[in-house]
Order: sequence, then structure tokens, then C-alpha cells
Amino acid sequence: MMNTMTVNGVQIGFDDQGFGPGPVLVLLTGWGHDLRAYDRLLPHLRTDHRVVRVCWRGHGPDRTPLPDFGVAEQVEDTIALLDALEVGSFVPVSHSHGGWAAMDIADRLGRDRVPGVVLLDMIMTPAPPEFVAGLHAIQNEDTWLAGRDGLLRSWLDGSDNEAVRHHVLYECGGHGYAMWARSGREIENAYATWGSPMGRLEKLAEPRPVRHVFSHPKLAAYDEHHERFRARNPWFGYRRLDGETHFPGIELPEQVAAEIRDLLTEIR
Repeated sequence: MMNTMTVNGVQIGFDDQGFGPGPVLVLLTGWGHDLRAYDRLLPHLRTDHRVVRVCWRGHGPDRTPLPDFGVAEQVEDTIALLDALEVGSFVPVSHSHGGWAAMDIADRLGRDRVPGVVLLDMIMTPAPPEFVAGLHAIQNEDTWLAGRDGLLRSWLDGSDNEAVRHHVLYECGGHGYAMWARSGREIENAYATWGSPMGRLEKLAEPRPVRHVFSHPKLAAYDEHHERFRARNPWFGYRRLDGETHFPGIELPEQVAAEIRDLLTEIR
């Protein structure tokens, strides 16, 4: 059952499961999704960990349109929720462009409270031109539906994986033009500000173990980009999975859980 709590004057959807001895894990989604994106990953984590799954404002059970907000508010809401839940040290696990908030949370709270970060299938390079075009499309009221549908197709990448298709086609609804346009603006602004997620990571005041787990894009040059970054920053690691879609946590939950557990060994 999804719970709700009002923090910073808005309702935040979340759930809180598990009492295991391992570090607390906080699961954060991308824009336009809710905590159901982690339904298949959760059973592999909650036996050994307390797991808090968080919905961004406007992404929980109540989809009533809200005043404008962005990554800064996502950060503030998440910290306020975790403080209210008396969560001390934790490791955020974020999907896609929820990673911008996860990195800001880590920087804000410091390494003692956030000793590691897991990023799932985020575009770690500067934004490719075709992706920027999609971000522009969803910010235009005349083209947002076509732009949204193009993003959905890219997430599935032709896969017939039933669990991923169910999430994308039947659980990601309830968001209109305002939310999609907001997501496009915030993601575009993040790339403009930091250059890339790797650029953001290099600006962390306190480096700490970070793991990027992904399946796309299937290009050798993308792996080489990760290798060069790891050579400069030995606290960074990555794992390419043999998945078909943008959702490794849904498609390959056991493998993603194994990567999370492996990262945790680096911070004990």
C-alpha cells in the first residue's frame, strides 16, 4: 500500500518496507513514473534492508496539478520526508533523470549520511541531439504528445518484455502537458548546467562510491566513455547489463540487486 505524507506543503507518496540490518536504500524514480517502477526490484532488497520508495511531488496517488517545481523541490521534498521518517544514513538508487536529484541530495547531505549512490540507465554523456529534440518537443503544447510517445518508444526499444510494457503503457499515466513540459525543461537545464551526469559527479564536494548500471545505448564508445571517467575517478564504477529496455530494475531485478549489494561492499 502506498502511504502519503505532507511535507513542504505538498503530498508525497511513499512506502517503507523491511527491517534488515543492511544500509537503508531510498529508491527514486525518473520523471513521469511512480514507485511501482520498483515493484520487481523491491523483493530482492527488503529482506536485508529497510527500503523507502519515494514518489516526486505530483507523482503519487493524487495527480492534481501543482504549481511549478523542479529538481530543487524534489531534493527538498525527499530530504524532508526522510527526516520525518527518521532515516539516518542511506544510499539513493535512482532511475534515469531522477539521478539529478539523487546527486544533489548526496552533495547536500554529505558523505557521512549518503555514503554511496546508484544510478540506473541515465544518459551519462552530454545529451545527444535526438534526445534534446525530444526534450524540446515535450515542452511545446503542439508537439508534446508526439514527443512523449517518441520517448515511450525509445524506452521500450522494440522489446516485448511484459513487465516493462505494463509499467510504461499502464502505470505511467496521469500526467498531462504541464508535467511533461516541466520534465523536459528540468532535464535540459541540468545538462546545460553540468554538461553531463559525469560532469555533475566530478563536482561532488565529497566523492564517494557511485555505480552506474545500464543496458543502453549498446555502443562500444559508451563503454569507453565510462572507462575513461573511471580512470580519472576511481570511486566510480559501472556495469553494462544485457537488457532490452530503459528499465533494468524491472527487466533484470536480480542483476540490479546484485549490483547494489556489490556497491555496498565498497562503503562498509
